[in-house]
Amino acid sequence: MIVTAYSANDKGMDGKGITASGETVQEGRTIAADPSVPFGTQIHIPRLGNTYTVTDRGGAIRGNRIDLYMEKRSDAIEFGVWELEVWIGK
Repeated sequence: MIVTAYSANDKGMDGKGITASGETVQEGRTIAADPSVPFGTQIHIPRLGNTYTVTDRGGAIRGNRIDLYMEKRSDAIEFGVWELEVWIGK
């Protein structure tokens, strides 16, 4: 899975921190995924040692790609692009 990161302060974002599902973004919990992945789906990323919940979407987030929420834009940029193993639950 291709894994990237975003911030509510990224270009094109409203900065309000509300996800497509209507929830407030939370670093270490919020993740954006393809519309085929239902809101509420748990995605575990072993390399990061964390489990995220799909609560958001993104214009570039399609297919085999997910986007982690990070509070600081600089952290999201520094995170970069990774190809990581993920476990998708319910």
